[in-house]
Amino acid sequence: MAHNTNGTPPDPESSHPLSLKLSVPADRRFLAIVQGFVRELAGTAGLPSDEVLLLEVASEEAFDNILKHAYPGCSAGDIHVGGILGAGELEISFQDEGIPFETRPDQYPDSLGEDGEVTASGIGFRLIRNAADEVRFENLGRRGKVLRLIKRLSEPLGTGPVQEVHAVPPAPEQEYEIRPMRPGEAEQVPRLFWLAYGYSYKNEDFYRPEGLLHLIGSGHVISYVAVGENGEVAGHAGLLRPDPVPMAEMALLVVAPAHRGRHIMESLAEALADKAVAMGLHGLSINPVTSHPISQKETYRLGFVPCGLDLAACPPREFKALVSGNIRPQRESYIHCFRYLIPPPPVTVYVPARHRAMVARIYQTLTQPCTMGEPAPAVSSGDFRFHFDRTLQKGVITVLTADGRRWPEILQVAQDMEEMAGAEVVDLDLPLAQPATPLLFDLAEEAGFVFTGIRPCQSP
Repeated sequence: MAHNTNGTPPDPESSHPLSLKLSVPADRRFLAIVQGFVRELAGTAGLPSDEVLLLEVASEEAFDNILKHAYPGCSAGDIHVGGILGAGELEISFQDEGIPFETRPDQYPDSLGEDGEVTASGIGFRLIRNAADEVRFENLGRRGKVLRLIKRLSEPLGTGPVQEVHAVPPAPEQEYEIRPMRPGEAEQVPRLFWLAYGYSYKNEDFYRPEGLLHLIGSGHVISYVAVGENGEVAGHAGLLRPDPVPMAEMALLVVAPAHRGRHIMESLAEALADKAVAMGLHGLSINPVTSHPISQKETYRLGFVPCGLDLAACPPREFKALVSGNIRPQRESYIHCFRYLIPPPPVTVYVPARHRAMVARIYQTLTQPCTMGEPAPAVSSGDFRFHFDRTLQKGVITVLTADGRRWPEILQVAQDMEEMAGAEVVDLDLPLAQPATPLLFDLAEEAGFVFTGIRPCQSP
C-alpha cells in the first residue's frame, strides 16, 4: 500500500477513487492488523497524525462492538474492513454478517448525560463520531450490516453538526443498602468504573473483578457498595491504606448514571468515615483530578479541604481519545484533600521562611493549630526509601529522617529513576515535623523540585 510522503491526498482529477478491502476473522488477535490498515489508509489520505490516531481508536471501538454484539460468545464469522479514497473524502467501513441490530442506530443515545458524565451505551459511539465528520449505519439484509465513517479531506476537523445530548433514563425510586461489598458483587464494580471513568482510572486492578478481590483480601482496600432493591450495585467507594499510618485514602468512588442525584455518594462516604473511626484513624484523604470540577465540588461538599497538589501523577488516560484532536494529551494531576475525623491536634512544622505563609494558610483551613519551628542541623543519620511505579511511570522518594548529608544519594536516585527507569515525574516527600527538613527543601528546589503542599497524617 503506497503512502504519499508529502502528506497530500491523491489528485481526484488524475485518478478514480481508490478502493481497498481487508477481511479478518472475528477474533481480537487480528485487531492490530485492522488498525494498521486504517492507519496506513488515513496516512495515504494525508491526514495529520492526531486525526489518524482518532481513526485508529474508532476502528478499535467498531471492531470490539462487532465482536460483542454481532458475534457473541466467540461465534464464527468475519469482519470486512473497507476503504474508499476519493475526491475530497475518505470512507472507512466495518461490515459483519452477524446478529442484526437490536436497536436502530439513529436511536442510540449520545455519551453525555445532563450532568456531563459519560453514559453506558454512548461512549463507544462518541469515540467513533469524534473521529469522523459523518457516521452511517446501514442494514444490508442477507449481507449483514455496515458502519461507515466519512472523513472529509477538503474541510477542517470539527465542522460537523452539534450533537444532541440525551439524558440517561433514571432507575426507579428505591431504597439502597450501604454495606461492605460481597465477593459475588465484584463483577459489577468494574462496569461502574468504566461507565464513569472509561479506562482513565489510575489502578488497572479496579477494572478486573479478580484484581479488586485480591486488593480486598490483602487488606489494601476496604470496599463498600450501595445495593438497590433488585441487587444491582448502584455505587461503590473504598478505603486505601497501603502504609500503617493513621489515615486512609477514600477512593474508588463511583455512582451509576441512572442512580445519581439520590445522595448515594454521601451515604457511602459517611459509612466509610464511620469505618475509619472504628479503625482508630485520624483522618481521610480524597484526590479528585484537576480536570474534573464536578469531582472537586463533590469532594469539598463532603467536608474535605484542599491542602496540596499531586502534579503530573498519572499518564494521560482521558477515556482513550475523548479529547479534541487539537489538544495534546497530558499527564493528569490530582488535588490532595483531607478531612479530620478527630479534633485536629496542634503541630509544629519546619519549612523555609518563603513557604510559611502558604503552609500556615493550609493549616488554618484545616482548623489545625500550627507553630512554625526554627530549622536545626540533623542530630542523627538520615534515611529514606523509594519506589517506582512502572504503570504510572512515576517515582516516589520518601525521606524518613531528614539529613542534608544524604542529599547527593537522594538526587542520584531521582536521576536514575528518570534516566534508567523512564520516570516521567518524581515526587519527594519530606517530613515537616523534623527541624533538619528546611535544608532539604533548599537543596531540592535548587535541583528543580517544586513545593506543592502538605499531606496530613501521612508520615511513616
